[in-house]
Amino acid sequence: MDGFTIRLQAKKLAIRAGRPIAILHEDVARQLGIFPLDRIEIKNPKTKKKIVAIIDVTDSMVSSSEVGLFEDVIKKLKVQEGSSLQVRAVERPKSVEYIKKKILGEALTEKEIKTIVKDLDENKLSDVEAGAFMSAVYIRGYNMQETVAMTKALIENGKRIKFDVSPVVDKHSIGGINGRATMVIVPIVAAAKLYIPKTSSRSITSAAGTADAMEVLANVCLMPEEIKEITESIGGVICWGGALNLAPVDEKIIKVEYPLSLNPQGQIIASVLAKKAAVGSKYVVVDIPVGPGLKIENNEQGEQLAEKFIAVGRRLGMRIEAVLTDGTQPSGPAFGPALEARHAMQILERKCFDSLAQKSCELAGVLFELVGKADRGKGFALAKKLLKTGKALKKMRQIIKAQGAKILSSKRIELAPYTEQVFASDEGEIARINVRRLINIARIAGASYDKGAGVLLNVEIGDDVGKGGLLYTIFAENKRKLMLASREAKRNSGIELGKIILKKIS
Repeated sequence: MDGFTIRLQAKKLAIRAGRPIAILHEDVARQLGIFPLDRIEIKNPKTKKKIVAIIDVTDSMVSSSEVGLFEDVIKKLKVQEGSSLQVRAVERPKSVEYIKKKILGEALTEKEIKTIVKDLDENKLSDVEAGAFMSAVYIRGYNMQETVAMTKALIENGKRIKFDVSPVVDKHSIGGINGRATMVIVPIVAAAKLYIPKTSSRSITSAAGTADAMEVLANVCLMPEEIKEITESIGGVICWGGALNLAPVDEKIIKVEYPLSLNPQGQIIASVLAKKAAVGSKYVVVDIPVGPGLKIENNEQGEQLAEKFIAVGRRLGMRIEAVLTDGTQPSGPAFGPALEARHAMQILERKCFDSLAQKSCELAGVLFELVGKADRGKGFALAKKLLKTGKALKKMRQIIKAQGAKILSSKRIELAPYTEQVFASDEGEIARINVRRLINIARIAGASYDKGAGVLLNVEIGDDVGKGGLLYTIFAENKRKLMLASREAKRNSGIELGKIILKKIS
């Protein structure tokens, strides 16, 4: 032992954590005066390479002469089994103090937020510390300065794509419902000779993300140079944003938020606008679905979020128009990647014009008016014309081919082979369709991991249904998942019939 530095032998552990983690024997930890989730600096004296790792403590996995190294650390240090390493305790990152400050309800400065983002990027914060930060943001919120600072920090931390064409436009939905409006909007907008490089997410809590649905038709894992080339030559792409490192820290934050379904407004804004700024979007329409059980439950919350989007966008040099949309009913009949991709293609093929088609044309119309492509009040008509004349379908097929076409027609999309129909137990008018409930049933059936799994509705709100009438069909890749989803549907179908008697009191 040399001061606070000791020499230990490397022991390789075949574990990958996505962050630098090391294991110490409890006797060694006591020598260094450290505890689980503290940090040590590990140095390879042969290569001079060093890394700061978060520690865990054991009495069995390693001996008192060893330091156990996860694969992330081994790769960084380039060490062999048994190599002699120098280990010393180091202080926690400065950002931990800033996280405590946020927990106490104090506003963070731009510098402090940048430090937290930098430490998240470099994996210097433990899962507990990152979780504490997002919990504090969820409870305390961001003020306007903090929201702008977080947005800028996410932009500066990631990669950017610079286009040699204009205007570059975009659309984003904060999610929570079904329907792939993006897959209808992008070809409509591109057909109007605007440029829309749409980076989309995979499913987190829904039955399908846009990237999941588009992957049924084409490759969605594109390189930045491919996005630039396809957008400039064809007018648009629909790809997975997670493969691009446009805002890598945001992807880490989303993983932290997921277990407790945390969706702090300020972080939503920063996340969305950072990714839009990264692809050079100057005009953005933000879709805010509103309804019970969604991220935004009422119009008042929606209006507050919309105003914040507009204000932050203005500070970033972007023109934002936020629209509140009806999230109380399904956006089309499909729940699940293949089902939603098929329905989007059916709309483009002019086989139907339903609520999803209406919504898509309305949102595309807002973009047209925002960028000056159409006069106020005329955008919807232009969007519908591009859809009805087949120009949007032609553009979608160009986009699919440019992204390595798998399927060009709704007829060729394969659905999961096992099905179960769910019927009405009584007669009446469909009063409510619980979107979250149907999403849950679709996920139990295997969506979005199983592309062909999901739920296909057979009714809409206002329809009259007789006893035994078909409500929807469940699709699954195997009998077990179908059985589990069917059991859940029988427990609560998610579809309510209108009743005159609201409650019995005796």
